[in-house]
Amino acid sequence: MATVEAAIALGALVLVFVVVLAGLGAVVARIRCVDAAGEAARRAARDDGVGAGELAAGLPPGAEVTVAVEGDTVRVRVALPPLGGALRGLHVTAEAVAAREPSAAGPTGVPDGSPSDGASPGSPGSERSDPEPSDPEPRSPEPPAPPTPGPAGEPEPARLPPAAVPEELPP
Repeated sequence: MATVEAAIALGALVLVFVVVLAGLGAVVARIRCVDAAGEAARRAARDDGVGAGELAAGLPPGAEVTVAVEGDTVRVRVALPPLGGALRGLHVTAEAVAAREPSAAGPTGVPDGSPSDGASPGSPGSERSDPEPSDPEPRSPEPPAPPTPGPAGEPEPARLPPAAVPEELPP
């Protein structure tokens, strides 16, 4: 009798172990989805020219990447089958939203704040030749403009700066 009970207990223990491993696999897949969606949203917001196919290349087979541009925002959704697709019909998803950014390069193609001659800041020849204006009094920041009324006379909602836009929506 003890052998039968041990065999049943061992089978139950193996089943619990497999379920725990499947749960850990789903958590890892979720983390990969969140990371991929965030990276894709950042790249699409900066308009790096990197397509969704290149971003999905680092994901396992069966991953689906969807990019949608909605006005000033970019929404990326990544769906991934956990456990290599062993559980058909089950997908782990993550969604990230980022505000579209203006191009980081200035009109000359050089990033703003960088020397235009290719010299690194602090190297000889990288000093600016234009004199700094002397301003004896520090200026106080200007107060924000009041919200402008929308079409129905209601104030428009405040817009967050690009750095403050959440990268991921809660599940």
